[in-house]
Amino acid sequence: MNVQRWLKARRPHWERLEALIRIVESRHGGDLSRNEIQELGRLYRTASADLSRARAWKLGQDTLVYLNNLVVRAHNQVYQTPQNRWHDLIRFLWITFPQLVEKHALYIAASFSIFMVASTVSFVYVQKDIHFAQLEFSPGHALVPEDQWRIIEDHKMWTDDAEKFSPVASSLIATHNIHVAIIAFISGITFGFGTVFVLLVNGIGIGTVLGICKVYGLDDRLLAFVAPHGVLELTAIFISGGAGLLMGKALLFPGNQNRLAALRSVSKDAIGLFGGCLPLLLIAGTIEGFISPRTDLSAASKFLVSLATLALLLIYLFAPRDLFKRNQTEESPLQ
Repeated sequence: MNVQRWLKARRPHWERLEALIRIVESRHGGDLSRNEIQELGRLYRTASADLSRARAWKLGQDTLVYLNNLVVRAHNQVYQTPQNRWHDLIRFLWITFPQLVEKHALYIAASFSIFMVASTVSFVYVQKDIHFAQLEFSPGHALVPEDQWRIIEDHKMWTDDAEKFSPVASSLIATHNIHVAIIAFISGITFGFGTVFVLLVNGIGIGTVLGICKVYGLDDRLLAFVAPHGVLELTAIFISGGAGLLMGKALLFPGNQNRLAALRSVSKDAIGLFGGCLPLLLIAGTIEGFISPRTDLSAASKFLVSLATLALLLIYLFAPRDLFKRNQTEESPLQ
């Protein structure tokens, strides 16, 4: 048989299959008609047969790799089910996200350092000059808002009434924290300077509030309030900031690539880092809405919750995952 003639005859079918796969991958199959879905299945089966023939005829490596990848992609879509999609989500949260955290630990550590330096400096400085808290980092936005300042001056906490509005508070808090994480992440496209600014502003804000509370003898109450949710909330912000710094580094130092190519090369990891933070922020928001403001819980109990979230977070990020990986390999018949 003339191999070149066979390749020429089969290639339009492969290209059509690839076009259908792209539609499914980008739009989750929602725009495929019934005939197109049937066509996808038929082309997948013929491409599988073509792959077997190509292997038997020992065609060029480029053709074999192309067909193998095409068949794998088609298989994933033809046999994709809601259970598979949940499985993919679990795999991302349990396998991929912790791997990304470990892979880009230096960027996350840099994010943590920027935040903590800003927080520590402002905490110390505001105790020397309490008026530092009235500094406006943007027009009409002081480090400590006037209403909050008056409450602290009266030796009260603005969190005292939060328990009455737990469901609403939880939703608002989660939304606010996600917003901060989003800004820290997407600001990476400003060569990382926007991310650094977001980390500095939030670090200075928290350090200043804690410093003011210490001046008025309320720091223990503030720490007891922050403790239950703080581990998850701050960790998510540090990771999101690390994702922003990762993009910023790629833009500042693209190496042998142009800046757009360098950004693309890290964008998948950066998006994965940010995406994995969303469940952490939702859990933190729930804790902050329903546990942190509770007046019937002692400070010791709230610190125990904080230790528990820290322990569970460490287990989640660093637990062995060999068994899950082994199961994944066994479930991949096309490798």
